[in-house]
Amino acid sequence: MIIRKLVPDDFEQVDRLMQQVHQIHLQARPDLFIPLTHPLPEKTYQEMISSDQAICLAAECCEDAEQKSQIIGICFVSMRNHCCMVDSLTAYMEDLCVDEHYRHLGVGRQLFEQAEKLAKEKDASRLDLMVWDFNHSTIDFYRAMGMTPQRYIFEKNL
Repeated sequence: MIIRKLVPDDFEQVDRLMQQVHQIHLQARPDLFIPLTHPLPEKTYQEMISSDQAICLAAECCEDAEQKSQIIGICFVSMRNHCCMVDSLTAYMEDLCVDEHYRHLGVGRQLFEQAEKLAKEKDASRLDLMVWDFNHSTIDFYRAMGMTPQRYIFEKNL
C-alpha cells in the first residue's frame, strides 16, 4: 500500500468511497441525510485537490495479478484560520474514509498519520475534525490516534 496525493482521474474511486460514508450517515440519521448519487460533486472534488490550502490523500494498493491499483482509503484536510480565535492555522479533517472491505487493517491510521505530518509541514498548530455521535467505532479510532473532545454540539427536535 502507498499513500499518495489524489489526482483528477481518481474521482470515480473517490466517489465510490464517499458513497460508502454517505450510506453510513443516511442509515443512522435519515432525519438529516438525503439519498445522493454523488455525495461529493466532481467540481468540488477538483477544486479541493487543486487547492494549496488542502491535503488530499489516497491509500492505494494493488490487488490482482495484472497489478491494477485500487484506492482503498481517502483523506481530505483543509487548512483554516479562525477570525475570532487565537491566530493559528488549524488543519480540519473533512473526511477520512476506508473502503468497508479494508477497515481495521491500518489503512486509516496511515492516512491519518500522513495527513498529520503534512499539516505540521504547513505549520498547522492543531488538527480538528467532527464525528457523529452514532459512529462509535470511528470515535474509538480517533481517540486511539490521540484526539480528544474539544466541544459538543447538542440538538433537540422541535
